[in-house]
Amino acid sequence: MSDDRSILVAALEGAVTAFRAAHPNPTLLGSGPDRAVLDALSAAIERCAAYHAVAGQMVFSGGSGPVLHSGPLASLLFSKGGWPSENVEGAVDWLLKVLRTRKARALVKAAIWGMQMDQAVTVRRNAQLMPFDTLPDSYMKDRIKARARSSYDGSAWTAPTYYEQPDAAYVEEVAEFPYIGGDGAAFQRMNDLEERLNDIVVLLQATVTGRSIAVACWFEYLDHDLEYAEWENAFTWLLPEVHPKVARGAAVSDAQVQTNIANFDALPPDRRAAILRSMERFRLSQGRRQGVDRVLDLTLAFEIAVSGPGGEQSPPSYKVGVRTVQAIGGPLPDRQQRRATVGDLYKLRNQATHGGQLKAKEAKALDRILDDCGAIYLQLMTRLLTIAAEPDWPAIELEALSSP
Repeated sequence: MSDDRSILVAALEGAVTAFRAAHPNPTLLGSGPDRAVLDALSAAIERCAAYHAVAGQMVFSGGSGPVLHSGPLASLLFSKGGWPSENVEGAVDWLLKVLRTRKARALVKAAIWGMQMDQAVTVRRNAQLMPFDTLPDSYMKDRIKARARSSYDGSAWTAPTYYEQPDAAYVEEVAEFPYIGGDGAAFQRMNDLEERLNDIVVLLQATVTGRSIAVACWFEYLDHDLEYAEWENAFTWLLPEVHPKVARGAAVSDAQVQTNIANFDALPPDRRAAILRSMERFRLSQGRRQGVDRVLDLTLAFEIAVSGPGGEQSPPSYKVGVRTVQAIGGPLPDRQQRRATVGDLYKLRNQATHGGQLKAKEAKALDRILDDCGAIYLQLMTRLLTIAAEPDWPAIELEALSSP
């Protein structure tokens, strides 16, 4: 049986010889090999057992799934080993590595605007958050750095095409990622990984930063040789439904980040889902342009967080105020102050929902109330992350939760 490597080396050497005969002094702006040269190379690829094992299947690269066919493979093989690189054996070894790989170690990476890290911290098994500057160089990181520029109003992130250099980065190593296959397993796995990352983003905003975060994620292979179509790679933006304008990065506690993610991961799936619904609404409240809309979303975030399974008749302002301060706990004066602050939020909410206009005094206090209630919400969610079961809210109204 013919050896695949010998077939490809001989074919590529012949292709280089034919190309050199037609183009004695090739230039980067000149024409490539003619069709006859590539057809001969394509025919050689079709004689290889490694090619027949995967012909017509997809290779996951650059966020897409190009189909493996001898024609495009011949063009890539020539460009890597014929001209301009002139490394025949290296190009053949590269192609055989691609064709013979079924699963590979991969990296999900993300750039984060709106959160500053002092150092790299492990947040999940094989996953880290780190300062963006310490993220290893790559094709996609270079694309972000090349587009980054100063904002006219000092915002860190304004749109997917207008941003400053990110503050932080996320990297998760993935073992046994589907590389070549005839189904959509790679796309399903990537979708699951992006959803896991999005949960972390929502969690960090609702328990650590308290303000908007923008995230661009992408996919790479640990072995750069497996980047079959790197130039096609694109960013997936993890953003709320209402795109925010992200301010300068908020400094966060490394220990708090680790603790909150660990507590979230330890919750049962139904508790995680319930908490995420509230956090998603909080996330929306931070991106709204109008203060009244921020009030409405923030009150909904509170209500989702402290509501039981149903059938409750308590007025929302009473329920949210009492349950929130009792869940957070602390000395009585602190609880009284928090309840009064939440009560101020509901006064604004009532004005907004019943068609009234904010009085001058209320409008002036709007930002302060939103900031104070945002901080209370972060305390509430941090506390709820430590409770595995659905809280007995009617009981909590009568007695504050004990310390975790």
